[in-house]
Amino acid sequence: MKGTQHRLECPKCGKAFFAWRPDELKGAAVKCYFCGNQFEDAAAKRPAPAAPPPPAAPAAGEGKAN
Repeated sequence: MKGTQHRLECPKCGKAFFAWRPDELKGAAVKCYFCGNQFEDAAAKRPAPAAPPPPAAPAAGEGKAN
C-alpha cells in the first residue's frame, strides 16, 4: 500500500508528530503518539482535487503537413 509521512498536530494536546498516512485511506483515523487521542488529519477533511481537463483536440485541418 502506498503512502507518505505527514507532520500532524494533535488537536487535544497540541504536540506535533510524524505519521505514515496511506494514500488510499484518506479518512482513516490518526492516533496521537503522546496522549492517545484519535482524530482525522486535516488532509482527510479537504475535498479531493478536481481532475485536470482533457487536452484540446486539434481543429480539423490543423496539424497536418502537406
